Amino acid sequence: MSEPASPARPSVPVPPAQPQKSNVVLWVLGILAAAVVLFGLGAFIAVTYVARAVQVNQAGNKVEIQTPVGSIKASKDAAPDTGLPVYPGSTVSESGADVELGVPDEETVKITAAHYRTIDPIGKVDAWYAERLGDEFKREGPGVHLKKKDVIGTQLKSDDIAFVSEKGDFVRVVALKKQFNGVEIVLLRIGKSESQ
Repeated sequence: MSEPASPARPSVPVPPAQPQKSNVVLWVLGILAAAVVLFGLGAFIAVTYVARAVQVNQAGNKVEIQTPVGSIKASKDAAPDTGLPVYPGSTVSESGADVELGVPDEETVKITAAHYRTIDPIGKVDAWYAERLGDEFKREGPGVHLKKKDVIGTQLKSDDIAFVSEKGDFVRVVALKKQFNGVEIVLLRIGKSESQ
């Protein structure tokens, strides 16, 4: 017996083949991933080099750090020599510091700060410094500061007093901050070692 013929199927049109999408996005992502890997590898090598080249020497209250790009020397001292007059009868209120920043083929920059305290009224301290510092210092008194200034850890407000001398790369500051029981005095010297 022969099998009956199956009914003819209607022909279904075959959709045209879709053109293949461009792989540009994959290429761009691949290039970005490779760049990130290369950047990370370069940063790792640079950090490893610097970490091996850094030398830290510490002795007592002094520390010296040598790097391929320069050096830092810091020391704490109760009353470092700033070259500025110290108010008579004042006492050291906190440790001062000397910091030297050196870069190859450049002059070393030195920062020296000292902190003192006196129980005398601010008017008396102000008058003493005004008489001793001379014309090269510009006095900034109450109401002159438009906003707070930070002088080596001491916030100066508009009612505080500062004597400032700027000569090229050399700056000296005497800051007087009124306290409820006297005056805090900050002596500061910043400049290249040769100009000090």
